[in-house]
Formats: sequence, C-alpha cells, structure tokens
Amino acid sequence: MGWLRFLLAAVVVAYHCQFHRVYQTVGGLAAVEAFFFVSGFYMAAAYPRYQGRFSALLFWLSRYLRLIPFYLTVLTLTWLFWLSGLATNKTAIFNAFGAADAPWLANITLLGQDLIAINERTNLLLPVRQSWSISAELAFYLLTPLLLKCRNRQLIAIAFLSFTLKTYFVISGNWRSAYFPFYSQLGYFILGIVLFRLRDGLTWPKSTAAPLLLLTSAYLCVSHFAAFELDGILPNVAMIVAIAISMPTAFAHSNQPISNFLGDISYGVYLVHVLIIEVLISLGWFTYDAASRPAIVGMFILVLSLSALTAAIFEIVVQERIDRWRRTTFYGGAAPQIKINMQESA
Repeated sequence: MGWLRFLLAAVVVAYHCQFHRVYQTVGGLAAVEAFFFVSGFYMAAAYPRYQGRFSALLFWLSRYLRLIPFYLTVLTLTWLFWLSGLATNKTAIFNAFGAADAPWLANITLLGQDLIAINERTNLLLPVRQSWSISAELAFYLLTPLLLKCRNRQLIAIAFLSFTLKTYFVISGNWRSAYFPFYSQLGYFILGIVLFRLRDGLTWPKSTAAPLLLLTSAYLCVSHFAAFELDGILPNVAMIVAIAISMPTAFAHSNQPISNFLGDISYGVYLVHVLIIEVLISLGWFTYDAASRPAIVGMFILVLSLSALTAAIFEIVVQERIDRWRRTTFYGGAAPQIKINMQESA
C-alpha cells in the first residue's frame, strides 16, 4: 500500500515535470483520482481505531493533524521564498501574496480549497495549489462515519450519483466542476470503502503480493492518460480495476517498514514538489521548454529526490512525534484485525 501511494505521488511529480513528453503514464490528474480510491480503502480500515461517543470527531481531528503540519510548513516555505526576491513565479504559486482578494482562510486551514479550485482565477490564488485534493480528502473524512454506516448497496447508489454528476459536468464542458469539488470525486472514495469490505474474497496468497504490485506499477507507468474528465471513461475504469486487483493483497501481505515509510512520505512529496520545481526554475536549473529527453528525465529524478528527502526529514524530525501523540490521544481501540479467508502460501 505504501509503495502504491508513493508511486501515485511520483506520477504527479512526473506530470508537473513534463515527463509525459518523454514517457507516458496515467497522468497527474488520474493519479489523484486513483489516490482517492486508495484513501477510501485505507480509511475504512483505519476508522475502527476510533471508539467512544465522539469517535467521528476524534477521527477527523486525528486525520487533520496528520495533514496540516507539513502543509503549513510548505505554505511558510513558499512565502519565505517569495520574500527572498529570487522567485520567478513561473509556476504562479506566488499570486496570492500580491492579491487583495486571496482566500487566506482556506489557504491557512486547508478547508474549502477544492471548491475554490473550480474557478480558474481563484485556483491560481492557492500557493500550494495541489492541496485542493487534500481539502477534498478532509471532506471525505467528515463523511466517513456516515458512509461506514451504509450498506454496500447504499454506498454504490451514492457513488453512482457522484459519477453521474461528474459525467454531467463533463458533457456540459465544465471539466473543472467535474474534477475539483469533493462531491464530484466522492465516488472513488466510496468505491475504496466497498473494496475494503469485499477484500477477503479478493485477497491472493502472500507469494502473489509483489508480482501484483509490480504489474500494477507497470500499468500505471505505461498506460495512456486516464483522467475521467479529459481522457474518457474506459481508461479511467481500467486504472481503477488494475489497482483494485492488487490493493487487497498488498494491504494484507505487504505491511513492511520500508513500504509504510514510503506511504508516509508520499503526502510530503505530493505537497512540496511544485515549490521545489519553482526553486529550481528560479535557480536556472529547470525550464518547461526543455527539449532534451535526458534533461527532462534528469529534472524529474532531481525533483522527486529532493521532494522525497524533504518529506522524509520532516516525517522523521516532526511528524513522527506528532503521530505518536495523535495515536495516544485519539486512538480508542486496538488496530483492526485483518482476517483472510484463504490458505496463505509461503
């Protein structure tokens, strides 16, 4: 699971580094939709840890404290780099600092950014622009306790309504409304919950975990763009099915420290990489007009490496301490037991 989350973050980094001019993947837009699907599965597994009268509130606060520290760090670093006077603003991440109508409440709290992003102009007033999807995640977390009370039929019906709304916006030519708001992406999160409930019958033996992850990774890296809104339903469905085939097995059998750490830093990689791209552009190390394949590949590797290093340092120095306190304060029960109704092979 951790490797899959890191890979999806890397696909987004590749997209913003113009890597698709060299080598095709499912693309950054589709990778975010895939992450919503993975998140629904993961949150369905995590929620039982929160027990008691205020379990829903504890769950939301716990998840918020997992997300907000690094976000505020990236926001602060973006502001400090803007103050330095070195910034070229080629990525337009500094627009908010000179705008009188910048949505600073959303910029500071993370809340509502997915709705703000529907409008192209206001979207450009988000200094950490990719955090719109984190805002959508927070909306999903708010809904999680209610969704987990629903039966599978009810969940599928809600997901159908979400995808119907998304389809309507696509047909009407309003792709931003089909992509950014949480209600247009809720279907992926719900499908992840349903997959978690059905995981027993879809989990393969331990010996298949690595090959399945390898095949899924290869598919994500060699497939064509797969965003529902811009690239069609079939590529998007194929991507979700490919992940669904491997995710239950990965969840049951690949709980390794390295995999978990990669999953933990994937969030940081996703949030900080655009700032790193802007810094490298300002230093003259990177340009969107690069025609050389080696230059594009090299910059992708450099941006991904610097993003991973930054995220890893923050995870070890800051976030792990916050998470220890978070678990002690908010967890009300033991980790959910994962039962696999099949014979495991070595």
